[in-house]
Amino acid sequence: MNQGAGRGVVVYMNKTLRYIVFCLVVGLMMALFAVRVNRSDTDPEAVPHITSASNLSGSVRIDSLKGKYVLVNFWDSHNAVSRIAAAEYDRFLRSHRGLPLRLLSVNTDDNRKLYDEIVSHDGLDVSTQYHISDTRRGSRAPVFHPSEGYASYLLSPEGKVVAINPSVPQLEEIVEK
Repeated sequence: MNQGAGRGVVVYMNKTLRYIVFCLVVGLMMALFAVRVNRSDTDPEAVPHITSASNLSGSVRIDSLKGKYVLVNFWDSHNAVSRIAAAEYDRFLRSHRGLPLRLLSVNTDDNRKLYDEIVSHDGLDVSTQYHISDTRRGSRAPVFHPSEGYASYLLSPEGKVVAINPSVPQLEEIVEK
């Protein structure tokens, strides 16, 4: 067997091995995510409890909104992904006012003035924006940790989690049924 043919087989096997490892890693990540979503769907503690969210209109409790879909979106000015999601959900709701959907976009900044400035700067609808103080000291359920990222939860009219971090097309599909 000549040297060139042997080298080609080694390169081919190396690429194949990389592909197999890549597929295994992606499969493992999908499995872990699916377990997290399934646990969250059945675990009533998976959705953080809001005990004192307020905006210019007053305060709100999720249990008072039964009968409508409720999108609870947590965001923070220091987390770019969550801030972008807040603006995206805000735009969606403004363009779909007739849907049976209520947005509770909950900011977790320690600084209320910073929250007010961002709501104004980003042009967010103040009636859907809420602020929770003392988030780092445990005013929410222990399963929600700001250091681990922020999430959005779509609750059914019965109050059950039907989607975690739904995209705008997913919201349209679920709510317009």
